[in-house]
Amino acid sequence: MICEKILGKIGEEQFKGKKIDYVDFEWHETYSKLHRKTSRAGRDLAISLDDSILKIGIKSGDVLGLDGETVICADLLPVEILGVKVGNPAFFNAAKVAYEIGNCHAPLFFGKSDSELVTIYTEPMERLLKGLASGGYSVEVEKRTEKLDFSKQISSIVGHSHHHGEHHHHEH
Repeated sequence: MICEKILGKIGEEQFKGKKIDYVDFEWHETYSKLHRKTSRAGRDLAISLDDSILKIGIKSGDVLGLDGETVICADLLPVEILGVKVGNPAFFNAAKVAYEIGNCHAPLFFGKSDSELVTIYTEPMERLLKGLASGGYSVEVEKRTEKLDFSKQISSIVGHSHHHGEHHHHEH
């Protein structure tokens, strides 16, 4: 089956009463135009989306196609993340955390509360953020597994055109 555009969201009226077959995506696949996937029910899918997906990304609940009475729906898989709770002064601590995550070219999201930022887990990132806590910043770092909420995305690594060269240096 070929899927060439997002037809809507799973909760919309036009899809009610239909069976759902999910297609799983890793978080880092959501801004790619081309995919070869097998749905959970075993459907072979060729996904070829237009350039708009490079900006909006594939989100959980996006309907990618219809196969008779079955809706083909995207689902994002859970991923290991780091939740960073910032203490007072919140602005100062949040700015430092956001700067360090951005300096590592990692995606950044708002967390479950106003005092939390979220990024993808890597061991070096965990060490860096825990180092801020031991360096006097008011931050708590928690590793957990959950689905990313792309509606809370602050920055991404997608379309990153920044190149390290002789004229660009990060200061620490």
